[in-house]
Amino acid sequence: MTKRKKTRRQPGAGSTGRRTVVIDMLEIGAAHGSLTMRAGRDDGQLVCIVLPAPVLPSFEHARLDAEEEYWRVIQHITTSTPVNGPGGVPRAVEKWLLAQNWSSVVAAAGEEAPTDSLALITYVGHIGLRLAPPYTAGKALAIFDPLQFQRLELKLLHACRAAHEQALNSSAHPMETAALALRDISSQPWPPPAQPTLPTQEQAVTYMQGRYEAFQRRSPYLRADGNTLSRFQPDGWLGRQPRRRA
Repeated sequence: MTKRKKTRRQPGAGSTGRRTVVIDMLEIGAAHGSLTMRAGRDDGQLVCIVLPAPVLPSFEHARLDAEEEYWRVIQHITTSTPVNGPGGVPRAVEKWLLAQNWSSVVAAAGEEAPTDSLALITYVGHIGLRLAPPYTAGKALAIFDPLQFQRLELKLLHACRAAHEQALNSSAHPMETAALALRDISSQPWPPPAQPTLPTQEQAVTYMQGRYEAFQRRSPYLRADGNTLSRFQPDGWLGRQPRRRA
């Protein structure tokens, strides 16, 4: 019990040496033929990520898959956890996510495979990006809200195209360019000097309502059979449930 509490407070202190960060701020770009992400929190936690440009379709599939559980997860957290102040909901979501059994899910995704240092995992309505070199420095698990990728869809598409064009015009080995891109984005200050203006409570509610209505209108996402891991359900959590189309 003591070890579990320590792991939640200090995600990077686990036995695997992997940092776990619930992403609140996200920058997307392209450098040296790689898609780049600087993902972290406003408290200074940062994960620098470089990815091959063709990863875009995988993100879209992961977003649709995670959203099948996302809205029930958010409702569960907000109705079962006291929320105080304007930042209360994000902090409550972060605390709940870090308490879930991500280590077992990561292991089921092929933790021991030495050549598989990148994996996209959908679990409890969120997207886990399991990383190791050459995609980042050290080991990390970055946990994303699926709506982050929806909000940044056009920027993600533009960055993937730019990375692809850069790669076509480069004669360097992909491992070299990945190292250069990782060095470049790691040297920039974090949090970024110019931070976006946060929406008002009313704007946030309106946006979330619109996204939920769009979710209800679309057809349920059907996960490929080969992409289903053994289930690791949190205590009291019912997991994915059928839904009607609105």
